Amino acid sequence: MASHGCVDWQFSGSDAAEEAAAASLGTYSSELFALCDPNGKPILPPRSESPETSHTAEKAVVKAVICGTGNAYAPSIGLPVARRAVAEYLNRDLDNKLTGDDVFMTVGCKQAIELVVDILAKPNANILLPKPGFPADYVRSIFKNLEVRRYEFIPENDFEIDLDSVREMADENTFAIFIINPHNPNGNYYTEAHLDQLARLARELGIMVVSDEVYRWTVFGSNPFVPMGKFSSIVPVITLGSISKGWSVPGWRTGWLALHDLDGVFRSTKVLKAAKEFLEINSKPPTVIQAAIPTILEKTPKEFFDRRQSFLKHQVDFAYSKLNEIPTLTCYMKPEACTFLWTELDPLEFLNIEDDQDFCNKLAKEENLVLLPGIAFGQKNWLRHSIDMETPILEDAFERLKSFCERHAIIGEASLKNVNGVN
Repeated sequence: MASHGCVDWQFSGSDAAEEAAAASLGTYSSELFALCDPNGKPILPPRSESPETSHTAEKAVVKAVICGTGNAYAPSIGLPVARRAVAEYLNRDLDNKLTGDDVFMTVGCKQAIELVVDILAKPNANILLPKPGFPADYVRSIFKNLEVRRYEFIPENDFEIDLDSVREMADENTFAIFIINPHNPNGNYYTEAHLDQLARLARELGIMVVSDEVYRWTVFGSNPFVPMGKFSSIVPVITLGSISKGWSVPGWRTGWLALHDLDGVFRSTKVLKAAKEFLEINSKPPTVIQAAIPTILEKTPKEFFDRRQSFLKHQVDFAYSKLNEIPTLTCYMKPEACTFLWTELDPLEFLNIEDDQDFCNKLAKEENLVLLPGIAFGQKNWLRHSIDMETPILEDAFERLKSFCERHAIIGEASLKNVNGVN
């Protein structure tokens, strides 16, 4: 038998992705679920359950399979029918209309984010990202060695973007500001007036706005959703989207990138050309799902979204009322979109909690309950709570959270503090 111990192998794994992988949302959640006791209480949130999707969407995919319309390779930039369908869908809210040529199909919204970074990154470039914000763009930016600058929000003002912090962060090497609208994890979405202010500031700074609008179908507040593309007459806008959150099908991995081109800026600066070139060398979304996209976008009944939004509103109302019984956590705003509560944690109010990561680790071990620490979204000592569960399960989750906080809280001021009366 040959011995392998003395061979000087001429290969090894690269460390290039180590820092980026450590910052990914999946890394945080996997480590927390691993701390739970599989023989203890039911682990919450349940990992195997997901909301029901639209029967229209399911039938559209089945039809594409049976008819064979999704069996062949798709063009690198996406099936023409899918690109046209996305453009027509987005045009419902736009004055400056898109065509299919302005849309590129991507492997979910994450690849759309990666594509923006790939086509725009230059030496010494920096981008403005939200703090907090979904980490996929942050992870990719680390991996690409771009400088990341984090702008702030104003919690007391329904988490509007702190435009002064945007101005302070930007310089001659800034090429874009990324926004998430509706925002995960803040749970808000922006008014038309606020987006107009942002557009005018971006124009003044000479940067584009990249708007991640993947949660646009989860809005349950009283105001209508306003897409950033509505302001493309002021500033160049790139819209990112996918069917994952609206139709509850993240495993279908199909999204898009839309270029709202102000006066041909994307063409003259070769952004359009670069997008096509980078998609030639990247993975493509499943052709069978692309083939179903026209039916999914055009035929899904409004009642499907109404039911989903009504469910989320009810769960938010219920969860927010339960959170008000936990004085050691501060929630500045009852969410009006998405599927989470976002709360501030003060470690000084607890006996043996160092920070948000320590809080989440001990909560998982003691209660089999997983909350994500704010550091996963770029903001330390905050917590993200999932509310996308049936009411009895959600009630169980908050009872466990309350019990944990009471066990670890410092008796006295913390118990008297009415911190959730901010709204």
